[in-house]
Amino acid sequence: MHRRDFTKSLIGSAAAVPFITGSAVAGPPPPSISNHAFQVMPDLPVRRNNRIRAGGDYWIKVGTDGLTSRESLDYFRRMDIRYLTAKGGETVSAAENALHSRFGDFLQPDGPWSLDRLKAMQDDCRAADMILEGIRMDSSYIAMKPGPERNRYLDIICENIRKASQAGVALVSYHWTMIPIQRNRSMAGRGGSTYHGFKLEDDYKDLPETAVGRVSHDDYWSRIEVFLKRVVPVAREYGIRLACHPFDPGGLPLGYRGVDNWNAGDFVKAMYRYESIVDDVHNGFTYDTAVAAGALDGNDQNLKLLRTLCERGKVAQIHFRNIRGKRNDFMETYIDEGDIDMSDCVRVLRDTGWEGSLLPDHVPDVMDNPGDPRKLRSYAFAFGYIQGLISSVSREADMLLGSKAG
Repeated sequence: MHRRDFTKSLIGSAAAVPFITGSAVAGPPPPSISNHAFQVMPDLPVRRNNRIRAGGDYWIKVGTDGLTSRESLDYFRRMDIRYLTAKGGETVSAAENALHSRFGDFLQPDGPWSLDRLKAMQDDCRAADMILEGIRMDSSYIAMKPGPERNRYLDIICENIRKASQAGVALVSYHWTMIPIQRNRSMAGRGGSTYHGFKLEDDYKDLPETAVGRVSHDDYWSRIEVFLKRVVPVAREYGIRLACHPFDPGGLPLGYRGVDNWNAGDFVKAMYRYESIVDDVHNGFTYDTAVAAGALDGNDQNLKLLRTLCERGKVAQIHFRNIRGKRNDFMETYIDEGDIDMSDCVRVLRDTGWEGSLLPDHVPDVMDNPGDPRKLRSYAFAFGYIQGLISSVSREADMLLGSKAG
């Protein structure tokens, strides 16, 4: 917790204690609650918002039977997590996947999703009083050049969106990755943890291209435009929100490993360009607080971008995590100890009236705990911290708005 947040908490607690009159030890009246103590931005009024929740993503699972196995669902229920995003590839057979082209080891196409399996996963969730709210699709389309294969794959994507809707899913997320997510260093963290990070290599211009080869800025954006103009109308028809996850790390230099990533260079400009190609609430983002922080200068820019996209209805869900460092030179930390003011991020969500799930992501490893290879304990800490932040900022709003009403 940042020092100013701790101070706010103390002020809020004092204000919540009733002032007892007629006593020799009553003391001075409690401090008044001011708007300034709770507002992130002067022109963004505090408001009540009980539609923010913690959610779980597809890599957080127990055992070998998938995200909606009884073991996994029990884990989420212990954390009081009711909204989940699964991976479309879980519904596809190995034989079906083998029919499609692969682009190196990191781009593996899903192929057509199984509607029966999607419905079964949703039924598993509902039986546990939970909701399968999202499906993550693969990234293979973005590596495909124009031609019949890409056209067929766009048809598959559109059909998958229809199936997701039939299974009661609200969003489909995706992550355009023509090159693997970049992490190239580690360091010791607290309590025997290991933190992972990235620092732009001095010789990055000499690094080899990946399996997708050279992709120019214009080519990359052309592929995005074809995708959005073909797929967003289908998502709108079936009531599915599309959620693009920015490439991680954000703000890489153009040409890194042969690719001019769509969000390389000017990160904010790229985000606005992406959502404006088809200006529709069904064309939005999985906003990642750490990717944005790693591409921008300071909390203010991160909060401003988050606010604007929320106000435009373009944030479908959020990967909620923290880092320490700066553009192209950062380490991933526990959610409570990085440079991002996570409390203010939740306040922006509260005061813009945003509704959706905050998903923990990229938690540290605990190397002396081989019995927890999926880092479930680190995720449990992140879930608890997120739940605490949501509760805290909700109580702030109740105290302020309640005092105004009185």
